[in-house]
Amino acid sequence: MGPQLTSRSTMRLRLLGRLVVTTIHDQSSAIALPTRKSGVLLAYLAMSRDYAAQREELATLLWGDCSDQQARQSLRQALAMLRKHLGPSLVIADAGVVRLDGELWSIDAREFEQLSRSTKAAELALAARLFTGDFLAGHHIDEEGIEEWVAGQRTRLQLAAAHLCATFVERPDLVTDPNDAIAAVEQLIALDPLREDVQRLAIALYARYHGRHEALTRAAGFADVLQRELGVGPEKATREMLDGLRSSAVEADRAVAVDCAAAPAIPDAPRLSPAAVAPRHKKSALRQMVGRVLAGSGLVLVLTLGALFELRARQHTDVAELAAGASPEAGDFWRSPSSGGEVTLPNGLVPILVLPFTTLGAADDHLQLTADMLTDDLTNTLSRLPSFRVISQQTARSFAGQPIDVGRLGHELKVRYVLEGSVRRQEEGLRVNVELVDPSSRLSIWSSRIERDGADRQGLRDEIVARLARELQFEMLPIESSRLSQSSDAAALAYRGWAALSEVRLDGYRQALALFEGALEKEPQNLRALTGIGAYHARMGAQVLDTESRAHRKAAIEILRKVLERDPDSSNAHFYLALALNTLPTLPEAMEHLERAIRIDPSDASAHAQIGNGLIRSGRPAEGLAHVRYAIRLSPRDPIMPIWLEFAGNGELELKRYPEAIVLFKRSVALNPRYPRGWAGLTAAYALTGDVEESHRMAERLRMFAPTLDNNGLASQFGRHPGSALRAGLQLALAAPADR
Repeated sequence: MGPQLTSRSTMRLRLLGRLVVTTIHDQSSAIALPTRKSGVLLAYLAMSRDYAAQREELATLLWGDCSDQQARQSLRQALAMLRKHLGPSLVIADAGVVRLDGELWSIDAREFEQLSRSTKAAELALAARLFTGDFLAGHHIDEEGIEEWVAGQRTRLQLAAAHLCATFVERPDLVTDPNDAIAAVEQLIALDPLREDVQRLAIALYARYHGRHEALTRAAGFADVLQRELGVGPEKATREMLDGLRSSAVEADRAVAVDCAAAPAIPDAPRLSPAAVAPRHKKSALRQMVGRVLAGSGLVLVLTLGALFELRARQHTDVAELAAGASPEAGDFWRSPSSGGEVTLPNGLVPILVLPFTTLGAADDHLQLTADMLTDDLTNTLSRLPSFRVISQQTARSFAGQPIDVGRLGHELKVRYVLEGSVRRQEEGLRVNVELVDPSSRLSIWSSRIERDGADRQGLRDEIVARLARELQFEMLPIESSRLSQSSDAAALAYRGWAALSEVRLDGYRQALALFEGALEKEPQNLRALTGIGAYHARMGAQVLDTESRAHRKAAIEILRKVLERDPDSSNAHFYLALALNTLPTLPEAMEHLERAIRIDPSDASAHAQIGNGLIRSGRPAEGLAHVRYAIRLSPRDPIMPIWLEFAGNGELELKRYPEAIVLFKRSVALNPRYPRGWAGLTAAYALTGDVEESHRMAERLRMFAPTLDNNGLASQFGRHPGSALRAGLQLALAAPADR
């Protein structure tokens, strides 16, 4: 099902085209926002995971050129004005996190992105009608951080629109109204008239629904624009497509006369009903003709399979393969730099090239050396990760200092992504910009900027490389998982299982388990799936999402020890075995496995956080907090952030800094209200401060996660270990009135 308005929805936020805020019941009257930046703030929250963002993140985005104090003050003023205009329940802010109540907001960009991946005709038609313009069109603010974020959102949504249009071309059975399909592709072309792959989609749709002559006329007009603007002619794929249209002239004319007599192509004609222009039966002459034209032309179709922002071009395949119904993945090969031949890339492995980082500003030998070392370190780190296949450093270095055609590079090396980066000296620190490019579309699908100060250049490089590697991992998971959504082999099922496991959600964990079990049914020795089942049990046990924590830990330990017998260098197996062993009796062994995981994968921020958690629980809270804070700095947008904030809150509890603990626990539950340990922390912290009323209110929220447990059971379930401040606070909050 596509996104639906909830019974609580009261507000409508339109981000495609010009930003407009209305109520659900009166979408004709816009609510004026106080400033342009308040509109960006609202849009940023609307597009963020769980509709939430940390205050520091928002202050840096919107007022990055100001001092920290001034940025925080400006954010406070903006939030106050926004809540005054919209109401306090619609924009929720506390000391650490700002969020929207997602159930109260209907947001067109989120709905469009979800619907564009559907395989239901009605939902695709709705997506087409939602695509009314570019993201935040005309909403320009001269701040580098804002511009980068808006550009990234625009790219992702344009890729979703391209996938939608490709679906309309490839699946005519999903087109309920051809006018919707054509309007969507025209809107996409309006954003970039020189996108030839999208122009081909438009030509295909015009050929199917308006006839050969109008398709050829449109193609001729585009060729004139190419010659006038760029001094070039159409690409080979376009020429082949048009040759196919011309060669089938007789059959096309006959088909158009029969099937489109009721649908003359008049530019200013009113919208036509689907019945007037759609083929009259499944095997109409027009549909057969268009199918042959598309196959014979070698048309490069966009094949996004529901990714948040991925676009891949189909490799040219033989007409015979297409006629035989060859798989869309049949041409997806990856060539090792050391191999003269080509091999099929297994599902769940992502081929990537890390280009040599460049230097910006006043360059010198030292800065160039830093750029070279960042390139090498990032290549080495990604090479250790099980999901990536990285082109060798020697091959990558051969492109240094040369003008690069990313599209051609991707085709020659058979890589799915190209990572580009630049380094600039910034007073005593470094600024590193990276961009992940899809060679098939030449579009950026992800970018990041990292600024670090400090004299320890080696430490800076290590932290920058670890953060980039970590961000790439969790950015790639949903993209590749969606790309593999139609594949049912063991590797694809295992990859999708890891994507489902990436966030702290009980329903996601259960979905992950089903995918891992499905992978093992197809391939009983699949290590990634087996490790995934161990990871599922380790997370369920550590996060106490049900009442079987001890059984989950036992199952995880048994499974993951077997995995490590077969693969001693599996960083995931070491990490999740440590998670399952992370109780006081077996804590030393858990710490050994965490250290081993970090040696294998230095970017494993979760391992750093778990080391901090272990130190906090073993009586070294100040030392443990340093590790947790490093993890947060290493991966500030990590899906596991609610758990790390809860670790930090426990550290503050042990140090008797209760107000600081409350702030951290509040940030944890704001980012993920479904994580029970955050509520346990708030219950304990308020009790330890003497705020009985608030501790009881938090305890009621905690009881919702384990309604069958009594007070002692709740304290035992969520209180970590008997000697902790968390356990003491929970016992104080949950004690019967007669005991207090």
